[in-house]
Amino acid sequence: MRRGIRGLKGIKVVTKADGRQYKYRRVGAQLVPLPDLPENHPEFLAAYVAAGAVQPKPRHQEGTISALCVAYLASHEYRRMADSTRGVWRRTLDRISADRGTGLVKDLRPDHLRKDIRALTPGAAQNRIKAWRSILKFAVEEGMISSDPSAGVKAQRGEVKPHRQWTTDELQTFRDHWAVDTPERIAFEVIYWTGARCVDAVGLGWQKVDDDGWLSFVQAKTGGPATCPITALPEWAAPLSAEHASFLASVPRDRMIWIMTQGGKPRSVKGLSQWMSAAASTAGLPDDCTAHGLRKARAAALAEAGATASQIGAWTGHASLSEISHYTRQADQKGVLGAKRERQSGNNIAQFPK
Repeated sequence: MRRGIRGLKGIKVVTKADGRQYKYRRVGAQLVPLPDLPENHPEFLAAYVAAGAVQPKPRHQEGTISALCVAYLASHEYRRMADSTRGVWRRTLDRISADRGTGLVKDLRPDHLRKDIRALTPGAAQNRIKAWRSILKFAVEEGMISSDPSAGVKAQRGEVKPHRQWTTDELQTFRDHWAVDTPERIAFEVIYWTGARCVDAVGLGWQKVDDDGWLSFVQAKTGGPATCPITALPEWAAPLSAEHASFLASVPRDRMIWIMTQGGKPRSVKGLSQWMSAAASTAGLPDDCTAHGLRKARAAALAEAGATASQIGAWTGHASLSEISHYTRQADQKGVLGAKRERQSGNNIAQFPK
């Protein structure tokens, strides 16, 4: 055990594999080397005092990419994002800081950014370049640099594979495998009927259903509203009566939150998504049967039932026709074309009210 002069604080001794020892004084987050002398030796004491006068290096040196990431995370632009979006951006910026943080922002060139995203998958590259553009735009606005080196930089070409919509047969296969009273079936029915993202589905329950039997909630990702019928169906939704009955047969009535663990605790957002994928695999379904694929299937089912664009948007919470078109691309075209003309009259609007 090391024995030294009482009162000397912050001394760290590192022993190498060959048995040699090195002494340091900890100053802030850095270690200042000390001579290999007894701690009561005058030269050691002098070095110890001198080490205390060393100015600690800042964790994020000014002008570096790491410091820019920290400044952006404290900005209004970042703080106004939804909680779930902030989490994604923070992880992306943390990776940028870890990979490129010591570089200086003023030295960044387009080739540096292209190199940074070159080895990433198409989806990851798109997210990364979006993050670069945001922080570099912020750097220009704050006067850190005069021009944005990300201008003109594009992510590599490649198909970004979206979440696949479940087929009718896959929906039935899941129901055949998981009984109505199992946690897996409850979560499936809640996500499929409401069309909610996992980030919202984990908190849905009777506490969000009003006296008229309508479920309403504010979406975590967009801040926009979403509403769907729970206890009774409106006339236009009559084609969905079988799905509605399956939902009501599964959803628990003895607790406020619908999706819970076997031990009676709420599920996490990430945990719910992974758990649902595992439940689908256990039922013999393909790996690309995901929770978000149920959301797409709900939008398609609404389109096939003859719902107007405004009705689909109100149910799923999508704000524009382009979004709804993306999610209903795989809808049964015969079902859509066979819907009554008056049910389609709402499809001419360009934007839904929030």
